[in-house]
Amino acid sequence: MPFPGYFRLSLIQKMIVSFALCGICMMAALVYAVVGLGTMHRMEEEIARIDLAAATTTITLREMMLTQERNVGRFQILRQPVFRELYERNSVKFRSELASLQRVYRGDALYRLVTAYAAYATLTRQMFRGRDVDAGVMKQAAAQVEDIIEHIRVEQKESLATKLKVSDEKEAKIVTRSIGLAFVGALSALLVAVYLIYTFASSIGKLQTATHRIAAGDFDHDPGIPPGDEIGTLAQDFTRMAARLKELEQISLDASPLTRLPGNIAIERSISRRLRERSPFAMCYLDLDNFKSYNDRYGYIKASEILRETGELIHNAVKRLNDPEAFVGHIGGDDFVVIVSAQLAKSACQTIIQEFDAMIPFFYSDEDRAAGSFEGIDRYGVPRVFPIISISIAALVCEPGDYATAAEIATAAAQVKDHVKESSGSNYIIVREAGNYDA
Repeated sequence: MPFPGYFRLSLIQKMIVSFALCGICMMAALVYAVVGLGTMHRMEEEIARIDLAAATTTITLREMMLTQERNVGRFQILRQPVFRELYERNSVKFRSELASLQRVYRGDALYRLVTAYAAYATLTRQMFRGRDVDAGVMKQAAAQVEDIIEHIRVEQKESLATKLKVSDEKEAKIVTRSIGLAFVGALSALLVAVYLIYTFASSIGKLQTATHRIAAGDFDHDPGIPPGDEIGTLAQDFTRMAARLKELEQISLDASPLTRLPGNIAIERSISRRLRERSPFAMCYLDLDNFKSYNDRYGYIKASEILRETGELIHNAVKRLNDPEAFVGHIGGDDFVVIVSAQLAKSACQTIIQEFDAMIPFFYSDEDRAAGSFEGIDRYGVPRVFPIISISIAALVCEPGDYATAAEIATAAAQVKDHVKESSGSNYIIVREAGNYDA
């Protein structure tokens, strides 16, 4: 189960963190290998500079010591000065090599070697000066020098073998750990890739299922994708889209089949939302005057055409106000609702009345249009003259705290509408406070 906090990262952040981890492992392997190679280089350099030099020097010292012994032996037998000269030249080289050994070797045997060789050199000088030196003592002194040289050689050989073994072990360890770190990095990259592919495929599959369910009308379907990354955000967008589609479906079912404008449910939601948000707005109640008499004279088909054209006229007029929060609804029959910002109420009323009065005469016969009225029977069966249809608008400016519910606003607007209809022709009233009318 992935860590909960991991899903708070975006997809890009997940990929950066994941592959950064892989990169760190790879870099760690590289750095460890480089550092290890540096250590190996220093160790091998030390072996070459100290141990190999010491081992080589002991071999040279041993050969020089044997050469000195031969020259001393020949001098003892032949008594020729040339052998003394050869001995002395070789002695100088021996002391030089001994000094070189002192620079690379710090063992206790070195002091004993210097002392033993000094004793041997003293005996040889006495011999070269003509003194009688016992051959056994001379041989014993030379043997002591050779034994010490051999001891140093063996000691250096063992030290070299030990260091070479440590070097091999360290090299094997460096190689093993470097390969291990590289393998961990590669395995991490593989696991991250598998995990991301699985996550993407699973989430996309859920989104595909959600798309089919929503397309089938199941607007309450939850994709079941946790939020946090881009796919989670997309899933939330799907959920919001489904909720909006559900709302639009309800609005569509509630909408007037004639004007296609939202109906009573949408009107109530729009007013209630503004009340919750405590934002000022104007609720305009529009009613057509003398519409029933027109329906009785010209028939429901012509009357329906007026309603359809009036709805479109109101919608277009409000749209031109450029109020993104504006709303137009059709209550039913010849009653409409317009909700706009308070400062646009007057402009909305004037524009709608002007365009309506310019449109409505064309729905009458030439005779009725010329007369500006027609004779008919009212709802009470009394003959009377009916003027051309006009429109009355009651605009109620609603400030925060003035009204508690949409029902209260509807009741107040209906009362104002009755007051507007007392005047002849198209007219409007804007109520900004109780009893304060703008006509």
